[in-house]
Amino acid sequence: MLQILEPRRLAQLLFATSLGMSLQAGNWELGGTFGVSQESEGTISAIGSYPTMPYTIVNNKFTGLWWQGGLSAGYEVLHRGSWGLWVQGHYAEGLSHPALYHSGENVSVGSTISETFNGSASYKSTTFGIAITRTFLVGEFGLGIGSRSHDLSVEGPRQNRVNGTFTYDHYTASYSARDVLVSLSFTMTQDQGRFRSFQRVSFGTGFGASLPTLNPGPEDWKMREAYLARILPNKGMTLVLGVRL
Repeated sequence: MLQILEPRRLAQLLFATSLGMSLQAGNWELGGTFGVSQESEGTISAIGSYPTMPYTIVNNKFTGLWWQGGLSAGYEVLHRGSWGLWVQGHYAEGLSHPALYHSGENVSVGSTISETFNGSASYKSTTFGIAITRTFLVGEFGLGIGSRSHDLSVEGPRQNRVNGTFTYDHYTASYSARDVLVSLSFTMTQDQGRFRSFQRVSFGTGFGASLPTLNPGPEDWKMREAYLARILPNKGMTLVLGVRL
């Protein structure tokens, strides 16, 4: 005898069926990442004049690229035909420690104070997001979007000068931010029997990270967050090598 299911019971049955189909169709992937990125705005040279004394001179120079390495993990939550929907997470740390030079000088009538910092930068980031993929004969193309967190720190020797008297110390500073990472990717896979290996190259750009306002003058000549924010990795390329299960 045909039994008519209640709407609630029918919805539960459909949800369980779709979940089972997703689990059967899904792929887990795990890989190592290697990437290189450019900074947002690494070199700044500015003179603040108001318009006579006092006046301020600021130079902020970032030398090098952001080389990063880390781990990538993902799960294909939905697969229909040649289309797929992935949930992905990435963690990366800086493999290099680029140099950051900063100098600021504030000159007023009868007084000159300045700061010079010459140190190295460290970086790590975490990204969580989704990617829509489509498979063709040549490989798999994807469009991804995710939330990315940045954690940046610099440290090194600092020199302060007040009217010809110099003092020295070791200076550290840090800055954290968040943006939205949009990326295009291309993935190739190879059947290895019990698993598949894959290679993916992606190109991404960050959006929505607001840079603190800079107005070089009596308050902006020292090293501060506004200068660190301008050396955060922004656009770049990442290579992922891993396996799919």
